[in-house]
Amino acid sequence: MKNPWLSRPTSSRWLAAALAVPSLAFAQTPEAGATKVDYQISYRSAFTGYEAYKEQSVQPWKEANDKVGQIGGWRAYAREMRQTAPDAGQEQPAQGHGTHGGGKQ
Repeated sequence: MKNPWLSRPTSSRWLAAALAVPSLAFAQTPEAGATKVDYQISYRSAFTGYEAYKEQSVQPWKEANDKVGQIGGWRAYAREMRQTAPDAGQEQPAQGHGTHGGGKQ
């Protein structure tokens, strides 16, 4: 179904005027006492602190595994983390089944 108002030659002019008039109401005119603001524009590249890739020496995996075994394995790392915990001033939970929630309290 066609709209008879849009098919008439004069209605398109009225439609254009009706759409243009509200936009003119929001147009801003320069004020007489307005001062010009001078913005300081600066540019900082995202690559300012970029460091190029440097080849790192890698020890053989067999030697790395042997060293971890000499230190004491994963338990040594866990013990180290427990000793340097940020909440070292607070009371530590008792060892045993109660620490993982499986034991009766």
